[in-house]
Amino acid sequence: MVEGGRGRPKNAAHSRHKRPRLVGDLATLALVFLLMGAVYFLPPDTSLAEAERTGALKVCVPQSYPPLVTTGGEHPGFDVELVSEIADRLGLTLSLNRSPEMGKDFNPRNWRVNRAQCEILAGGVVASVITRSFLETVETGIETGWAIVSRPGQSLGSGLRVGVYPGLGGLDRLGLGSFLRQRGLRLVLRQSVDALQAGLEAGELDAVITESLSAQQLVRAHPDWQISWMPASLGRYPLSLGLWKGDLTLKRAVVAAMDEIEHSGVLAELENQYGLSGIQTVAEFTP
Repeated sequence: MVEGGRGRPKNAAHSRHKRPRLVGDLATLALVFLLMGAVYFLPPDTSLAEAERTGALKVCVPQSYPPLVTTGGEHPGFDVELVSEIADRLGLTLSLNRSPEMGKDFNPRNWRVNRAQCEILAGGVVASVITRSFLETVETGIETGWAIVSRPGQSLGSGLRVGVYPGLGGLDRLGLGSFLRQRGLRLVLRQSVDALQAGLEAGELDAVITESLSAQQLVRAHPDWQISWMPASLGRYPLSLGLWKGDLTLKRAVVAAMDEIEHSGVLAELENQYGLSGIQTVAEFTP
């Protein structure tokens, strides 16, 4: 049947549009098969096999980052004991590599470590967006952030003398300073956690603020002191173990070992041993 005497079938336009769509579908299908086939040409993930070949689990840690990594004494630190437990469950020996650059900030790109030195990074690895962009992370159940410590019954109001030791954690110092000034608190910088403790003990300071891991160590030494998180707007971050991107076989083995450690109760024992059972309250500031 023709239309208007021009001899063109009614369904000609339909056929003209149908053919390019079919071609597009075939091209998409071909691309999918091409991508699937490319998987077979990727280098195999030998991260677990390599650790098993050497018989050692190489772990980079800071020189010292209490309570995660310590020097001297019978307790080497929470993260050190944790990776030691993981190595045992993988049938490997633990090989520690202490790096002076680690722990100075939250960005592992600045830590000057590489695959030849370590398969796992521990002792202050924060599971942040930046970290996850180039490291696989396995969270340890520990959080870090600003925490405040004071003597029993101390209210947090305007005019208090608050000692602050920023430490090496890379927390938001400018945000903390602005927060304290807006509430009329007098900020007194200290050079160490020991100086915070001495000032609070002597009554020179009404409260002290530092990174939460160090704050928990203060309360561990003084069980009657009270500890609280600073408001969440100042930032809190989960701590983790870091593995190189693509080391999925090793990551799966580490995750399985972590599950065993948690279910066996060893993880809770380590948290209690190092005073990391958690902070339960958030500080409330009065006008």
